[in-house]
Amino acid sequence: RDLAAYSDQGLEYSTPSNTAVKMLDALINQCIYSYSDEQLGGWEGTTRKMFQADPDFAMGTIFILGLECFGVNPEKTAGQRRKLIDFSKKSKHLTNLEIMHLKAVNLLSTEDIYGAMVAFENILAQYPLDAYALHIAYFLALT
Repeated sequence: RDLAAYSDQGLEYSTPSNTAVKMLDALINQCIYSYSDEQLGGWEGTTRKMFQADPDFAMGTIFILGLECFGVNPEKTAGQRRKLIDFSKKSKHLTNLEIMHLKAVNLLSTEDIYGAMVAFENILAQYPLDAYALHIAYFLALT
């Protein structure tokens, strides 16, 4: 899906790049369905293409850093957590959806599983077609 398709579903991103959004969509699908899209170069290739299209893609950064901090020993992810904190401080011009995801991911990165689950559920209450929020909320509810 591209920017227009996401926008039609009420999901707005701050990037002007269709390619970045398409690569995020591909990453979300790879995450949800647990596969590697070799046509896009797998997870790493898709991530690289996403940030080549828009190096400042907020939702892409939130998505990647959030997953890097999820369910991992905090000592091993200190660098990613610091990047997430720094990103949170310098982020400007984010959409409401991106702000809500950033809050949820920050809670997740501090291992506040219940708080993160509630934050993702709040995203779903406002944006019921957000597949990433649904996927993460589901996994958090299982813990």
